[in-house]
Amino acid sequence: MDHDPAPDDAIDTSHPWLVIPYFTGDEGRASQRPLSKITPPVISWLCPSIHVQGLHYATPAGTYLPDEPLEISVKVDNRGVPNAYVKLRIYWSDPATGFANPQLILSDSQPVAGRSVLGPTAFPPMVWTPEHVSIPAHFCLLAHVSCTPQELDPGPSASAPMSNRHWAQYNLQSAVLNGAGSNTFVFWAGNPGLEAGAYTVTAQALAEPALQRLARTARAEPVAVRSQQFALHRALDARASGRSSKSHEASVVLELRGGERQALVLSTQDLQLGPQQFTAVEVLQTRVGQEHEGDATGSLGVVLFGYAEQGCQKRRR
Repeated sequence: MDHDPAPDDAIDTSHPWLVIPYFTGDEGRASQRPLSKITPPVISWLCPSIHVQGLHYATPAGTYLPDEPLEISVKVDNRGVPNAYVKLRIYWSDPATGFANPQLILSDSQPVAGRSVLGPTAFPPMVWTPEHVSIPAHFCLLAHVSCTPQELDPGPSASAPMSNRHWAQYNLQSAVLNGAGSNTFVFWAGNPGLEAGAYTVTAQALAEPALQRLARTARAEPVAVRSQQFALHRALDARASGRSSKSHEASVVLELRGGERQALVLSTQDLQLGPQQFTAVEVLQTRVGQEHEGDATGSLGVVLFGYAEQGCQKRRR
């Protein structure tokens, strides 16, 4: 998938310029961020430069088995001319559309050549085990890169993969989740910046082109979800009012202090997914306000598989 940058969107190649690519031709230019600008759309919560595989088993992309080791590798590109010594950090976070407090789990450093004709540099795989006692069934892996010598334009400081070329996101959820009937998922909307801001959080069916691309990695048949089959609301509102899960509101507006986060609930109902079928709902967080109106700051995907629980737990050794 090629996305040609605007001709006036130049990079200062006299310094390192790091990016964790989301698509072919991704140089992390201003015209390529936030990722919601890209056409055709990319799946911002499943970065292809982050590769996750069970160490002794196989599951569909984006799923995992609790208490079993994962092998995590990341590709990093340096679009500047000078070589750079790059530090890669891997974090996990509760499922969120804005990351206020990710937890460091892995790190590594190695040289990354500038403008390599071989393409992005692949860091050696690192192993980590998501233990069920501390890691939720649905969580986010985040990758972050920095380098020596420092970049002339380091970009925004917030941990926001949608807008910051140094960050990338890969959602994971337990492979034993079942997509039949009704489901409820709690996640966090967060303000990754230091200043207070207003945000709109919207749930929507994953766009058809993205659903078809996801089908190739999920190795399952895509089934489109209808808008009346999912809803979004504040967790506190639901407890205070006894709100029924049959409410079909799909958007909320939040005022968040710097670093603050609020719990939201995504509910699905009346899903009928057969064996080897799946569907997906995407949640997008955008800024509200005259200066930043509509800027995407974070995203989250919930992928629901239709096969039975016992089938999900089968492993290939």
